[in-house]
Order: sequence, then C-alpha cells, then structure tokens
Amino acid sequence: MEISLVIPCYNEEKNIPLLIKKYTNFLNEKGNEMILVDNGSTDNTAKLFKKLNRKNIRTISVKKNIGFGYGLKKGLFKAKGKSILYSHADMEIDPTDILHSIKILHNKKIKIKKKYFIKGDRIDKRKNYWSWNDIFFSWSLTIISTIIFRKILFDIHGQPVLFPRRMLKEIKYFPNDFSIDLAFYVYAKKNNYQIVRFPLNFNKKKRYFGIGSSSTISKKIKASLEQLYQCFKILLS
Repeated sequence: MEISLVIPCYNEEKNIPLLIKKYTNFLNEKGNEMILVDNGSTDNTAKLFKKLNRKNIRTISVKKNIGFGYGLKKGLFKAKGKSILYSHADMEIDPTDILHSIKILHNKKIKIKKKYFIKGDRIDKRKNYWSWNDIFFSWSLTIISTIIFRKILFDIHGQPVLFPRRMLKEIKYFPNDFSIDLAFYVYAKKNNYQIVRFPLNFNKKKRYFGIGSSSTISKKIKASLEQLYQCFKILLS
C-alpha cells in the first residue's frame, strides 16, 4: 500500500460524493486507499457509507463526536499505506491542491531522507473570505505556540498533512481536538523531519454543506482556550 488518504467527516453527507469524484485519479493509482471516518455525524452519513462499494475506500464509524482529532486518530491507525495524508471533508481546500503534496513527496531529495513532513500553507486569507477575527485567532495561536515550544511555527492548522506512517508509532500524545495538527507539527520540528510547506488557498466560501466547528466568536474563544491547554499537554508528553 502506497498512500492512505484519511478524511474525517462530520455531517458531510452531501460533500462525500463530491470528494470521491474529485479523488478519482488518486483512487485509480495502484496501492492508494481512502479512509472515510464518520465522526459521530447526525445526518445520513452512516447510510451513505453503507452504499459505498469500492475496494480501496474504507469506512470507519465513531458513535459520538468527541473532536476532529479523535476521529482522525481512528482513521490514522487503520491506515495501511507507507505514507499518510489527511485533510478535511469540507471542500474549503480543493482536492487538486491537496494532491499536490504527493507530487512534492515524489521529489527524490525528499524520499531519500525518509523523514518528511509536508504541510499546506494557507495564503491570501482575505481574498479567500477569512474574517479579521479568523486571522486574529490564527495568528494568536501561531505566536503563543512559537513562544511555548521555542520553535518557529506558522499556520498551524494548514492542511493537508503528509508524513510517513511510522511517525504514528513515535508520537506519544494525540489530542482529541484540532490540536492534533499542532502535535504532529511540533513533533516533526523537534525530531528534525524535513518540513516542506507549500502555498494553497483555503476558501471559506467553498464550504457548500455543513457548519464549521469555530463558526462564531464564542466557539473561536472556546477552541483557542482548549488549544492553549493542549499546548502544555503536548509540551509535557
């Protein structure tokens, strides 16, 4: 198995057929697989999963939504690929851009090192309909995390993320929320992984279906406090 693409889905029933269509070329490549995680959805995602009939698309169900990180973990540890790629199901990042990370991986200089960490860098935020609040909270997390870990970190939640599967055996702590992005990023920084960031658009208006977990100011504040707490959990792990 070459690459496992893991996508947690929360109430993304209408996005899933679009995703599968967009990833047709990826799925046609020998040795690739897609793992879709029903992360405690309350819509008809579970029924849709039962109708999927393709050998290299596997589905996993989580009964209760605990957080993005929890659902992602369920998929990551079922992955069989030598490399693991993960992202969201909300279509705010075009799958074509997500698959660009694989082209970067095929660069010989990266494959030789075997310790690679390829991560998207979301650019032109205002052009992609980010509010000033979105940008403020994103930069606040960047600054606080950089201070806590004494490592230069930026666009912590930039996706997709691509890394060797063996990295899963090395990390000791996996947060249940979006801080899982931070846990992977910090580990790669501390352990001298070759980190490659590449620019892509994260367009807030491309989310046709579903609601974001940080769609209001109160949710953003709550998520920020939780991630601050997780910073120290990751630091002590």
